Amino acid sequence: MQLLSTYRLQPMKFRDIREKLDYFVKLGITHLYLSPVLKARPGSTHDYDVVDHSVINDELGGEEEYVKLIEEAKRKGLGIIQDIVPNHMAVHHTNWRLMDVLKNGKKSRYYEYFDFYEEEGKIRIPILGDKNFKITYVNGEPFIDYYGNLFPINDESKRYLNDINTLLQNQYYELVDWKEYPSYRRFFAVNELIAVRQEVDWVFDESHSKILSFNVDAYRVDHIDGLFDPEGYLRKLKAKSKGKLIFVEKILSIGEKLRWDFIEGTTGYDFLNYSNLLFTANEEKMSKIYEEIIKIDLDKLIIETKKKIIDIMFKHDIERLAKMLNVSYEELKEFLSCLKVYRTYITEKDRRDEIIVKNCNQTIYEKMKNNIKAFMKLQQYMPAVFAKSYEDTVLFIYSRLISLNEVGSDLHYYSIPCEKFHEFNINRIGTLSFNATSTHDTKFSEDVRMRISAISEIPDEWSKKVNEWHSILNPNIDKNDEYRLYQTIVGSFEGFNEEYKERLKAHMIKALREAKVNTDWINPNKDYENKITSLIDKMFENQKFKESFLEFENKIDDMGKVKSLSLLTLKVMSPGVADFYQGLENFRYLLTDPDNRRPVTFGEIPEKFDDKLFENGKIKAYVTKVLLSLRRDFGDLFIKGEYKPLKLSKGLCGFMRGDKVLVIVKTLNRDFEVTIEDEYTDVITNKKVKGKVKVGKLPLVLVK
Repeated sequence: MQLLSTYRLQPMKFRDIREKLDYFVKLGITHLYLSPVLKARPGSTHDYDVVDHSVINDELGGEEEYVKLIEEAKRKGLGIIQDIVPNHMAVHHTNWRLMDVLKNGKKSRYYEYFDFYEEEGKIRIPILGDKNFKITYVNGEPFIDYYGNLFPINDESKRYLNDINTLLQNQYYELVDWKEYPSYRRFFAVNELIAVRQEVDWVFDESHSKILSFNVDAYRVDHIDGLFDPEGYLRKLKAKSKGKLIFVEKILSIGEKLRWDFIEGTTGYDFLNYSNLLFTANEEKMSKIYEEIIKIDLDKLIIETKKKIIDIMFKHDIERLAKMLNVSYEELKEFLSCLKVYRTYITEKDRRDEIIVKNCNQTIYEKMKNNIKAFMKLQQYMPAVFAKSYEDTVLFIYSRLISLNEVGSDLHYYSIPCEKFHEFNINRIGTLSFNATSTHDTKFSEDVRMRISAISEIPDEWSKKVNEWHSILNPNIDKNDEYRLYQTIVGSFEGFNEEYKERLKAHMIKALREAKVNTDWINPNKDYENKITSLIDKMFENQKFKESFLEFENKIDDMGKVKSLSLLTLKVMSPGVADFYQGLENFRYLLTDPDNRRPVTFGEIPEKFDDKLFENGKIKAYVTKVLLSLRRDFGDLFIKGEYKPLKLSKGLCGFMRGDKVLVIVKTLNRDFEVTIEDEYTDVITNKKVKGKVKVGKLPLVLVK
């Protein structure tokens, strides 16, 4: 079956997915894109915290149900793309390989499985908030029990069961305060996720033998940049999977290309950010409005934040690497702070990225390149430093227009002309990289971003509303946080109801803690956080604010929907694979994880066009079905076919696919008229089109 479109599903029971297969077929999807399915930490909400590479997750239905899902999907013409997690596993007592190491130390066969800092002796696990231990027996075997976290006891120390302090001292591991550093590489700065050494051949084989044994069509590799040798890993995966399609979660900077031409592509953050930049306007005015609130030197903020994050989250790791590389901690911190890419890929055999690091600091690199193995270990930390400082801090501080603050974005870019988008698309002809617009990791769903981008079309009105709301509410909070809150509620508003209010509160607390300016995760400032939640309560109670807000919101909602339909059309009609995040075939206003993992209610897909589809909100589902049907009808045209840009007025973006399909979308909400020379059929309205045509709320997708 040809890969033309994907539908991303968060953890769902396999039986429940099987019951929805007809829905996905009707929608026009060709491949389901499943979250990880190996056994995860009990009760996991995302399943990236794998505990056993040998077992399909019973909480999802187990192996038998998984096989049934694959087989039934194929019978209905649906392929399967399976997400796999090679970089890390959960630190949990159900992770029996790790428990074997904790019980037996370096004598364990599995000591080499995990990425420990060998020189540090005992395995250090940061978990403690107090010292409230007890002994719990499981199947007659004693364990150290810390609030339900069970740790094994080595055989020679079992005589100390009545003396907990002596018992703890005699283990191959030590439990320390949760704020301390572990003695192993982690996923980013998450102590509960321990890294796996996929560069070791037997570790790769044991961790992949089960997941590669199923008849799926493709694999999506989570966090490829965390691995010691990403290219070596991908070549092994390609060989062991017998040539199946492989996609990587890889953040590409603007202009950066995927370096591995033997795999199929990425999960599409590059498409997300290029397309996102089409829908903003009035940079000068929006920048001026923001500068009246706060002046931020973006370059300085990024560099200072990287240094701060290294000091707070990665000091122990970077000190260790500095010693291995024979440079000082400050030198290495300076070097990491100036890198402008997620990571480099220098190996003994491949020095292509030397120009990147030399441009950053040639003197330091000349010192470090004498130990390429240690430098390759340093490269595993580059994405962690970049992501935690830029994605998870700067993007929550710099709030000029927060629809632009997305995974893989570059805040130096406010917008791009359609010509740049065409260049990007032309370079992707013949590739299978995803055209993503929302994922489980995006800060906002596409519909939230399109509403916020609509603000930029009416900056004067927006500025008046911001001042008016400030006057009504008289907030006692940081003005930058206030400005972010106004944008967030405009983008995500779903009514002045209790459920949405609590979602908004949870999101704002997370956003402020990520920003690490007025509160943070390690030392939450509860007084300040209470001011934020009280302000949100006031917004939902104050009648004057509500009236003023709804007057503006109703206009923005209409504008945002037009943009969302345009973005949807670009996704489906452009080269690459049209990628859908669960539920977003309908308008959904999702906030940062975990809000964006909320369950989906799969509704009816409209059969035919009707003007009422705008009123009942089903227009997006209808357009999705129609465009995916067109993509399936023409097949290769949308993957490999010719792409011809059209010269149109500012605010429109259009192109031809071959000589059959003409696409025109609005990026700005204005009245436009175009001239269509030949006769076409509008596939959305099913009307014949020729001559002067108005581009209204709907994009034009015309077929000869």
